[in-house]
Amino acid sequence: MKNGSNRRAKPLPKHVSPLRSMMADASGDLYVALETFEAARNHPSAIVIFEGDDGGTIYLTIPAYWVGCNEHTLKQLLSDIDAMCWSDISGARVVYEVLPIGSSVAGGMGGGRIIDGLWLHPTLEALGVHEDIEQVLNGQCERIDIIGKSWR
Repeated sequence: MKNGSNRRAKPLPKHVSPLRSMMADASGDLYVALETFEAARNHPSAIVIFEGDDGGTIYLTIPAYWVGCNEHTLKQLLSDIDAMCWSDISGARVVYEVLPIGSSVAGGMGGGRIIDGLWLHPTLEALGVHEDIEQVLNGQCERIDIIGKSWR
């Protein structure tokens, strides 16, 4: 047995994207994920990222300063979006990362983009839920209507 081969990798903290964290480790790039929604709201370059399928799909990105709803509503929105897409909330998470406008977000199904506003995965756009999601994020309503909407 080689020296250290019986060591187990430390589990990643829950507030990071396993995919992007491992990619950054492998490439030597900096990866910054904030632990809380409050920390994200207080950081000028924080981005809210919804991912599903353990990073296999980036559902949406939005700068944290654009978000007017509370954290509970954010997590409900993630659950509703995931129900339309993968129906496996165990692989879905909200991540708060520090990224500049114009950058990309690594992930499956084409990844995502950071714009100065709400970016949605093209398949979600095709379902016609952009305005509904934007209203939840702005704090104008608490949930989106997902009945009859699915990309499967």
